Amino acid sequence: MCTASPAAVSWGSTSRFDVFVRGSDGALWHKYSNDGGSTWSSNWESLGGQLASGTGPTVASWSAGRLDVFVQGTNGAVWQKYYQNGWSNWHSLGGQLTASPAATWDIGGTPAHNIYVFVRGTDGAVWQKHWNGAAWSSWHTLGGQVAANTGPAVSQDGILVVQGTDNQLWLNDVVANSGWYGFSYQPPEAMLAASPGAVLLIMDHTLVCVSDTSGNVWYNPNAEPQWTPAGSPP
Repeated sequence: MCTASPAAVSWGSTSRFDVFVRGSDGALWHKYSNDGGSTWSSNWESLGGQLASGTGPTVASWSAGRLDVFVQGTNGAVWQKYYQNGWSNWHSLGGQLTASPAATWDIGGTPAHNIYVFVRGTDGAVWQKHWNGAAWSSWHTLGGQVAANTGPAVSQDGILVVQGTDNQLWLNDVVANSGWYGFSYQPPEAMLAASPGAVLLIMDHTLVCVSDTSGNVWYNPNAEPQWTPAGSPP
């Protein structure tokens, strides 16, 4: 029983999938598949912690056998738990966020083991923190204004997407950190209903997915001029 959006990741080019959700007890729960999703671990595993109400986890993996999970804690800060030969304890990365975080690794060819976390701050702007393989940076703002109760999404190639306060989709290249480009793509009804999603495809395009005000899902590789309907979830 999950109470917010789930998060999923694969271990590099392997067929290992890991899925994380906020359970009805507010804790983080985990399930995995070793064969590309054909079969799954028999039981959900509780990883403890307490996620803020209405928020879900995010997860990144920079190699097989390594997982980094980030959540918004009940105190509003970002909390991290990682897996490498066993699960670590929870520890705080500080900050104050107001929606589910987003995370990725190795943006734009940076050294492996770099991890980037993005959040909506209390000022409505996007804030970022990154791990350089040895230490965490301080939090710094990327600007913008994100709609209340929504969070950012980011692909591995460094394309950051958010729902603006105008309910439109806004993009930013966080590698160049050159600021917000303005409105880049417009869903068919010109309004988003929830946080967007983004993932880097094999052909080096960023696939962006949004839901419209009618509950339909639309998707768009960033090199394509038109949105394509994916239907409505059951």
